[in-house]
Amino acid sequence: MTCNESGPVKESVEVEIRAVREQDRPGWCKLFAGYGQFYDQQLSEKVLDRVWGWLMDGDHPTSGLVAVKDGQIVGIAHFRPYFRTLTGSSACFLDDLFVAPSERGRGVGRLLIEAISVLAEKAGWDFVRWMTAQDNRQAQQLYDSVAEKTEWLTYQLSPQTDRTA
Repeated sequence: MTCNESGPVKESVEVEIRAVREQDRPGWCKLFAGYGQFYDQQLSEKVLDRVWGWLMDGDHPTSGLVAVKDGQIVGIAHFRPYFRTLTGSSACFLDDLFVAPSERGRGVGRLLIEAISVLAEKAGWDFVRWMTAQDNRQAQQLYDSVAEKTEWLTYQLSPQTDRTA
């Protein structure tokens, strides 16, 4: 028996969670483009090439996992360490988590998060943190079952050369 976002499910799911590999690019591209569409972002070939390059570059801080079922990539996760100056420690930021629509509710997202948690423990990171859209209710069901919602608000500043304070 496996778990889904709201608890146990009876359907057994055989999913392998592993680091992204060079031969994964076609399946990864399809899912990453789907992730972009989910958030109304059309990902250009330039962006796909750049992010893929980060994932394949062992010296780049961004890493990726894939969920593979029956030889097909059905989920992706991208994550990276970040540094916490007030504690002199580091944590993990989960940038992207996406599961193929046909596989949602079958525990794939949970397995990806659990795998990142194991990696975070091995790396000595204090915790794993991520954001989601306020209206992404299905994902929030999963997130509420595996993590604590923080009290922090998110702000974003776009650089402008002529900004006046």
